[in-house]
Amino acid sequence: MNQTQEVGYVVSSRNFLVHLNGFPTIRVNDMLESDTGLRGWVNSIYPDKIEVLMLDEGQVAPKQQFKKLDSRLSVTAGDFLLGRAINPLGVPIDSKGLLAKTKDNPVLDLETDALGIESRRFITNQLLTGITFIDTLIPLGLGQRELVLGDAHSGKTGFLIDVIINQKNTGVICILALVGKPAVAVRNLIDILRANKALDYTVLVATSSSEPAPLIFLTPKTAMTIAEYFRKKGKDVLLILDDMGSHAKIYREISLLGNKSPGRESYPGDIFYQHAHLLERAGNFLPAAGGGSITALPVVELNLNDFTTLIPTNLMSMTDGHLLFKSSMHAQGQTPAIDISLSVSRVGRQTQDRVSNLLSTRVRQVLSQAADLETISRFSSELPPQTQLILRQKDLIMEILKQDPLIKMPKEIQVILLSLPFTTFFEDKNRLFVEKYKRIIADAFQTNAQLLTITKSLAKLINDEELIKLLEGAGPVLSKLCP
Repeated sequence: MNQTQEVGYVVSSRNFLVHLNGFPTIRVNDMLESDTGLRGWVNSIYPDKIEVLMLDEGQVAPKQQFKKLDSRLSVTAGDFLLGRAINPLGVPIDSKGLLAKTKDNPVLDLETDALGIESRRFITNQLLTGITFIDTLIPLGLGQRELVLGDAHSGKTGFLIDVIINQKNTGVICILALVGKPAVAVRNLIDILRANKALDYTVLVATSSSEPAPLIFLTPKTAMTIAEYFRKKGKDVLLILDDMGSHAKIYREISLLGNKSPGRESYPGDIFYQHAHLLERAGNFLPAAGGGSITALPVVELNLNDFTTLIPTNLMSMTDGHLLFKSSMHAQGQTPAIDISLSVSRVGRQTQDRVSNLLSTRVRQVLSQAADLETISRFSSELPPQTQLILRQKDLIMEILKQDPLIKMPKEIQVILLSLPFTTFFEDKNRLFVEKYKRIIADAFQTNAQLLTITKSLAKLINDEELIKLLEGAGPVLSKLCP
């Protein structure tokens, strides 16, 4: 039997973008290969030609022949990916040899439509990050999309590494997409995760800045596709996309080369669609749709002098809240350097227990009152006792919220520490006292027999008032521990 194969010929080529004619039955995202072995995928179809983005670097000349491959733009997914680093086409880049895939592993298309509302369910469970600032004040729900944004050197990457490491033994699968990062940064990240035994439940999808733009462009899509594979198996998945600003710039480069009309800031008109189409695939799903959840944390670096640039505002409008990092706060030693007054989590509060929720409101109240009073206090040497108390409580709270890298704080201990500034034992204490004894107090509530009864009774409490009253009894024990 004679098998016919569709072929096409190069009409023109500019850098990684090639126009071909022929291919009567071609579809978008079909894979093609040149007679010299270079691969590309079909990005657009016009009446007289097709646009192909090349994934391999090499010379493409007019009249050169291309053939259609059986495969489409896809990646093979499976548990064999855990602990590995791959490029967007599923090729390992971690020098650990070939992937241990089998014939049973599914080959998944990178482009799929997000499931509709009938497949989704209410977000009810909290994603515990082990970071007091997040878990108590800006909680994240499993299945939420939360934008991480801030200027350079504000500690975003360190925060994300901590969140991944703190998922150890929680059953959460982490997928980390590194979009066009320097190769050395990718290697360093792999080493940090390996040293902290976090690679066992993590998949890295990475491209370095020196690779072809079309390959870098696919990084978040591959990461999302792998996240969906684990999600359909009923797993909770944490997906970090670092960073979507670089992704947008790469897409702008591809579009301008393809003569697509530039819109605001020269980005193509469909940049919003590209990102929204991707992030819509995250969420919390019903058992009929495979169950599981994908919590997406897209990252974007921005210039803090101008919030209104296109990509950050686009991403803000398609996520359920954002964490704003500031390098000025990071330089002052506040870790994580998140500005609480400008950060928001729109669905996280509904996943918290009642005590944490009420305590969070109380803490936010103190911080916002203190911000107002600090302005007034500059003009007055004599401050009323109530004002002094609020300003002292704010200092204690900010010191408690500081958390060194690679330290995981259990949820109960977070709540106890944040309640202590409201007890009489802490009334005459200052920031330096907290700095010196915070670690000792946190450990004591997990090991000291008297204090452990308070920690264990947290689940039975109705509100934060009860907790603060209970902690009043801990004063004498704490006095001995912190002379």
